[in-house]
Amino acid sequence: MARTHDGAVWIVETKGRKEIGSAKKKLARLKPYCAAATAAEEHSPRYDFVVVDQTGFEKRQPNNFAALAASFSNDKG
Repeated sequence: MARTHDGAVWIVETKGRKEIGSAKKKLARLKPYCAAATAAEEHSPRYDFVVVDQTGFEKRQPNNFAALAASFSNDKG
């Protein structure tokens, strides 16, 4: 987990080359979890997640968390 300067809470899921296919069930649970956690209280932080696979990380090589979150945002299924 990571908290960014804007107060958002990120769940960072890392997967090796062979594990990325097994993440589909976990991703299906993360989407509603983040939505519920964000809506839980009036001043709750925003919850979000990013799935970082090894091959994608090696190709993109983000140099900070914002770049990592942006470059893997389409990997949420």
